[in-house]
Amino acid sequence: MKNKKPGTNDLLVEICSEELPAGYITPALNQLHSAFAAALNGDRLKLNAIRSFATPVRLVILIEGLSPRQESQREKISGPSKGAAFDKDGRPTQACLGFLKSKGAQIKDIQIENTQKGEYIFIEREKESLPAKKVLSDSLPKIIASLRFPKAMRWETGGVKFARPVRSILAMYGNELVAFKFGSLASSDSTRLPRYESATMEPVKIKSTGDYFLKLKKYGVVLDQEERRKKILAILESSAISEGASKEFNQALLETVTFISESPVGFTGKFAKEYLDLPVEILESSMAKNQKIFLLKDVKGKALPAFVAILNGKHKDTALIGRTFEAILNAKLKDSMFFLGEDLKTKLEERIDSLKGVVFQAKLGTMYDRTMRLQKLARYIADLLNLTEDEKKKIELAALLCKTDLVTQMVKEFPDLQGIVGREYALRTGEDREVCRAIYDHYLPKGPNDPLPAGNISSVLAIADKLDAIVGFYAIGFIPTGSEDPYGTRRASLGLLKILSERKYPVSLDDLLDKAFELYGGTVPCDRTAVKSQITSFQKERLKNILLDKKFKDDIIDSVLSPGIGRFDRLNKKLEDLSSIAQAKYFLEAAKVVERVSNILKGAKDFKAETAKVRPELFKEQLERDLWEIYEKNRGKIGERIEAGDYAGATKLYGEAFGGPIHLFFEKVVVNADDQALRMNRLSLLKAIHAVYVDKTADLSKIKTE
Repeated sequence: MKNKKPGTNDLLVEICSEELPAGYITPALNQLHSAFAAALNGDRLKLNAIRSFATPVRLVILIEGLSPRQESQREKISGPSKGAAFDKDGRPTQACLGFLKSKGAQIKDIQIENTQKGEYIFIEREKESLPAKKVLSDSLPKIIASLRFPKAMRWETGGVKFARPVRSILAMYGNELVAFKFGSLASSDSTRLPRYESATMEPVKIKSTGDYFLKLKKYGVVLDQEERRKKILAILESSAISEGASKEFNQALLETVTFISESPVGFTGKFAKEYLDLPVEILESSMAKNQKIFLLKDVKGKALPAFVAILNGKHKDTALIGRTFEAILNAKLKDSMFFLGEDLKTKLEERIDSLKGVVFQAKLGTMYDRTMRLQKLARYIADLLNLTEDEKKKIELAALLCKTDLVTQMVKEFPDLQGIVGREYALRTGEDREVCRAIYDHYLPKGPNDPLPAGNISSVLAIADKLDAIVGFYAIGFIPTGSEDPYGTRRASLGLLKILSERKYPVSLDDLLDKAFELYGGTVPCDRTAVKSQITSFQKERLKNILLDKKFKDDIIDSVLSPGIGRFDRLNKKLEDLSSIAQAKYFLEAAKVVERVSNILKGAKDFKAETAKVRPELFKEQLERDLWEIYEKNRGKIGERIEAGDYAGATKLYGEAFGGPIHLFFEKVVVNADDQALRMNRLSLLKAIHAVYVDKTADLSKIKTE
């Protein structure tokens, strides 16, 4: 609200509703921010800044320094063609006069312009500059109606939809009401009291945008979500200090609680120490799911028998509320202890057959089928990596057990704990610690900031798990799009590529996909070649983003990925080597060779590169023989450098060997000769020179040179 230009005012819009689900609020605010920015720009209304705020019952947009009228703008309006506008004597026709009348213009306003379609008449005039209030009355209901929620409902006769029933819409420009209707609900100059002040959220008149913020502050509403988050965190930290606990808290729950209170106050409660036998993740999950309360832990992450609850607004009897929270929590934890005791009566390995009753996906079989595939796929990967027999046995056991916690009572109650429960149960029944860790780690990384699985046992199982899912869902047509990815295929792809590239495993995606398809057998009848191509293309896009984050240049990445992803142990080395020599003369020379050869091969429509074979006896020119001799002399040396992982050395050999000769060849020899046999042989020679470097290193035609 600072540095407001003379004549401008602030626009304030508050949508007051019943309590919105916490997960709906941030996306809704983002949508509102974007919609207002686009609408005001399109309506030619200048502004200083857009600010957005939200509580469980309020979505608020503040437009600071909004101009009182639309900016002036000239518009050009096209009319009929000159031939239709004037007769042969140059007099205006009815078409011309009708056009002028409809636009409020006169003959003298006509201009003639030569367009691609011929000569046309047009007029140029000043667009009408409307008051901001009138423009806003039209645009605000459209902006509100544009909001999209995971689930919306109708609640009034106007038929409009919203996440929850809307109780009022405050819309003020300075101290004036902006009048409009959203369905049958009319905008007003009133906000509503917070629920803790009035059960019915009684309306409160607002005099101006500034008065709005003062009134909410008076009633204790912390409108700014960032301020509210800080206040909640301060409450948590104060309780942690009092209890001698760590200041580390459940961040996802903190985000949720920020949007379930308008005026946060807190208290510390206790629960029975006997429940500390539950794994800390189960304690946290129960508290977050059922009561939205925070477990207190010591500095080592061990649970303490205490929690912090955040309430909305002041309450008369906090002690009674605290006792109620404690009673509910103890009852819930008693259930969890029962689940734990019952679950531990059956070992994970005894639950494998029960997975036959759990559907993975209707077309892809059961979790038992998936487990059998994972075990074989993980063993295949372990063999490729030449792991020890002990490691292979642990991987096979981890693959066998990794989904069994899905049939435990604990995971049925807390589905988000799959993997965690399996790990804890495996530990408590004496399984090898690496196997236990892999049962949890094979789900990692779940997000961009998650750690990778630890060690070979966990990593191999995680690779197998993600590969099986990606291949299965692609095979039945569930391909992620920009807006939809119901089975998490994009997340699985990012996880798979991060593990393979970070671990630098000597395996290729091509081989892994082939094995995953093989293990599905006839379960998913599809065009495997086409589906595999779709998967590979998608993985390349995801991998490029990962590599860009590592600060490799766009064109270097494209050149390395163009021939195929190849082995992951070589990928980073290629990128590092080519990046280090990108300014060298021989690198640019090699790039020019690849570019010139690529261009002529692309233009040869009748040339079949996959069956190309050089026949030296067909050489007609000495330059052909010279180029073939250079190829024969250098291909082995280049191949050795590539095989040794010396991509800088291979590029140097390639650029120096072919730089001069290839340009001379193109200058003196007609590649596209009339004689077909001669033309095909020359193209085959160029293809051989191209392939000796590009197929196993990089397509340097992608390099951007000035």
